[in-house]
Amino acid sequence: MKRALVIAGAALLAAGPALADQTITYEKSTTTTSTSVAPVAPAVGSTTSTVVIAPTPPPAPRVEAPPPPPGPAVAWIPGHWSWSPDSSGYVWIDGRYAEPPRAHASWDAGQWVHRGAGWVWEDGHWSD
Repeated sequence: MKRALVIAGAALLAAGPALADQTITYEKSTTTTSTSVAPVAPAVGSTTSTVVIAPTPPPAPRVEAPPPPPGPAVAWIPGHWSWSPDSSGYVWIDGRYAEPPRAHASWDAGQWVHRGAGWVWEDGHWSD
């Protein structure tokens, strides 16, 4: 058996240069089609994202007086303005308390950023 493997290996080494001259080309094409289908809920575990572009800057943030915290291990997440395409205007989202995902995590508040033709909301997130 060992001798057969040695002979097969030697044959491949001898044929290697001849096989190396052959080039294999793969052509890949992508076709995009557009269909009109009712939205489908994402599969479990998947995420979807919608970017809303507001045509005007948001009003100044409201001054909020956070209520007493409901527990010792919570952080205040301040309220913010959100663009409502339905009413073509800003609506206020009240602040709330949330439990950090990790010890010593802090909340970095979201913000409105001017981009191109409008204003885009960048969500807040937890950081260490």
